[in-house]
Amino acid sequence: MLELREEMGTEIKKQGYVRLPAFLERGFSDLKREVIAKRICSICGTCAAFCDKIAIEDSEPKFVEEYDTICGLCYTFCPRTFMPLAAIEQSLFGRSSTGDEVLGIYRGCYEARTRSSDIKGQDGGVVTSILTYALETQAIDCAVVTASNRDWRPEVKVVRDTEALKQSAGTRYTLCPSVMGVREALDAGYNDIAFVGLPCQIQGLRKAEIGAMKQPYEVGIERVKLLIGLFCTKNYTDGLLEFVAERVPIEQVRKFDIKGKELLVYGEGDVVSIPLSDLDVFVGEGCRVCRDFSADLADISVGAVGSADGWSTVIVRTERGEKLFKGAYESGYIEVKDIKKKGLELVKKLATKKRTQA
Repeated sequence: MLELREEMGTEIKKQGYVRLPAFLERGFSDLKREVIAKRICSICGTCAAFCDKIAIEDSEPKFVEEYDTICGLCYTFCPRTFMPLAAIEQSLFGRSSTGDEVLGIYRGCYEARTRSSDIKGQDGGVVTSILTYALETQAIDCAVVTASNRDWRPEVKVVRDTEALKQSAGTRYTLCPSVMGVREALDAGYNDIAFVGLPCQIQGLRKAEIGAMKQPYEVGIERVKLLIGLFCTKNYTDGLLEFVAERVPIEQVRKFDIKGKELLVYGEGDVVSIPLSDLDVFVGEGCRVCRDFSADLADISVGAVGSADGWSTVIVRTERGEKLFKGAYESGYIEVKDIKKKGLELVKKLATKKRTQA
């Protein structure tokens, strides 16, 4: 991976969030050479979401016009070019993280689950319940989520009601340019947008957020009001679904889950276990350079690791995230308890492992 450019945090602060440093005024050709050609693109969709001259074709960003205008947005917002981590953390949290904070900066870490009997989430149903609370209290007017079609291929959706949220619940383990859903929400005129996505996608949106403060283009990122990040060790190409279909008819699959070192495929009555080592060939190339396990730049991070079955681990990071999480709890949408020390240590262990392996 291109080195994390900590010095960029200093440079951006010197600029006062007014304009791009000159060497960042690069175009798609630079992005193609430094990221796409080196096979470290995460296919997050950030570049295409904020530039209508870029499309995702054949699982790769491509420039769809003849001439590169070199506006710099795609290169600047991409989470694989440079990462001004210190500057983003300073903007979000008022300080930068230390080397010992392997889960990033946060206000609290909990186990939580939905109180609604008709919400069937991946584990505790917490994301669906928090978004339901946010919609019903008008804290947001829509949510960008990743659902799946009947063949379990991911689909990005902009939803604005509880029923649509319920239908989108669950985790998908194949690559999807989900940030492009933010563009759909912006074009539809929504003003208070929530986004649920993976660490790389959260990074792209935070880079867009800090980048918008210092460049002349109107990109609408200020209308994205809530980022919920999902724990992620790695993600897979569509080859995963073809591999699974050889063992379980894909139309019979009800749910995917990763427990320990196995992918669990829930079919009609049976659960098929597949060692994760058998799936290494399908790991997205961009995933191999990612250091972020717990979506450190989200408002709220959520995952299954560290909590009991039927519960989710929730890391509350920002003041905005804390307000929504607390509101959902006090209004009876979710049940909350402090995470056990053993569970928290497990989350830290996986976060450290991902940083080390990247």
